[in-house]
Amino acid sequence: MKSISPALFTQLLNESTPLEIDGFGPKVVESADGKTIHKLFRRKRWLSSALLYPYAVRFARNAERLGALGFETVKVRELSTCRPLGYHLVSYDKAPGRSLRELIRECPDPEYFVELGQLMARLHRQGVYFRSLHLGNVLRDGERGLALIDIADMRFSGQPLWATTRVRNFRRLLQRSDDRGLFSSSDWRTLVDAYNQKDGVDPSLLRTIKRLGDSLAE
Repeated sequence: MKSISPALFTQLLNESTPLEIDGFGPKVVESADGKTIHKLFRRKRWLSSALLYPYAVRFARNAERLGALGFETVKVRELSTCRPLGYHLVSYDKAPGRSLRELIRECPDPEYFVELGQLMARLHRQGVYFRSLHLGNVLRDGERGLALIDIADMRFSGQPLWATTRVRNFRRLLQRSDDRGLFSSSDWRTLVDAYNQKDGVDPSLLRTIKRLGDSLAE
């Protein structure tokens, strides 16, 4: 992991375009040439697991593991740290495509929900729990299909996920109000049916997942 000075860190931010910001400043920035994304991880507490296992390192390792399992994701170029300011950075090639959130807002094509259901089935069957799953973290590209971004928070179990974990992952799709409004009850059924066709699940689990969409409008 490369160490960078506070001055170089500040220069990098000044020369980049912020893509995501929170109360402490930029979280994700894009390089001036538009080719590289820098994701910033700030250690919020002095004593935390991030001290020994930084989220930037988790991000990079998750990218490797996803690639080995055949999933499309980002290509990490470099890991950096600015210790005086308490930041770690992961730099990766800007992934092609647009988020499902953007695409569905423009045109709610049922095929998007079919593809997402199939992707979730593959993840769950291979034991991957993507805790940050939402429509903004799944990109769609005509050549590569669906790709995952913001992958620091994942768990790889090596065996198909338990039913309770699968349900929890589906719930995450509806947690964000800006995503929930993009699903109709018909879209939810399309997603769940595609999921079941790709990885047939227990009927009771299927009913539970379908009921999550009961409150959605037609």
